[in-house]
Formats: sequence, structure tokens, C-alpha cells
Amino acid sequence: MKYAFHYTLREDGPAGEIIEATVPEEPFVYTKGDEDVLPGLAKAVCAASVGQPLQVLIPCSEAYGPELDDAYAVLPKSQFIDDQGLDEDVLKEGEVVLMRDDNGDEIHGVVVEVVGDNVEVDFNHPLCGIDLHFEVHLMSVTK
Repeated sequence: MKYAFHYTLREDGPAGEIIEATVPEEPFVYTKGDEDVLPGLAKAVCAASVGQPLQVLIPCSEAYGPELDDAYAVLPKSQFIDDQGLDEDVLKEGEVVLMRDDNGDEIHGVVVEVVGDNVEVDFNHPLCGIDLHFEVHLMSVTK
């Protein structure tokens, strides 16, 4: 089954800051069993009726978990050198950096601070520590 719906995702509740939203021309399509959708959202959407507005609050413990102190790392600037050299613009506070873990998998981090030859990077998921509030409007269900 495929579920097409529009949503607005807010931080911490219905009055929270908007994190992301679909546009009417491009609803989000969820295929039942797809593991890229949070289980709490998937369950609510699958139980809804077409046209039914939903309010779904997913606590951080059931979403991306709490922020972890050990997800921060201080790395030498030399780890950010590629074939073109060191791009200082990438090493600014708030910039997202793409790196690889010990298994070669891509991981994203956010530059927290640059001090001398060291860069502090936060590898927590951007939505960890946040309760997620979804306003959902189910548009259609198809096989």
C-alpha cells in the first residue's frame, strides 16, 4: 500500500518552529514497510482515513533519541583536506561536513567550533533531542 500525504513537521508541538513541510504539488508518498519513515508516523498514517487531518506527536525517545555527548569529536584540520586542499569555507560554524566512519559509511556532522588546527564536529542527528509534531493530511491510499 502507498499512502500520499502532506505534512508539516514542527519542533516540540503544534506551536513549535516549522522544521519542514511538503508543498501541495508534491505530497510525500510512503510505501508500507518502508523503514525510512518513523514508526510512530507510519502507524498513524496507515490507520488514518483519506481526508482525515492528523496530529502526531513523536517524543524524541521514539524518534532520533537524545543528544549524545560522545557524538561530538575534535578532529585535526588535516582530516578535511582533499584533492583541492583545505576549503576554509567548509570549516565555519554551522556548516555541514560529510565524512566517512571506520566502515566507510558516509556520516554528516555539523561544525561547532574551529580552534587553531582543530575542528569540533557534532555527529548527532540534526533532529535528536527534539519531540516531533506532525500535522498530516492523508490525500490517497493505493495498492
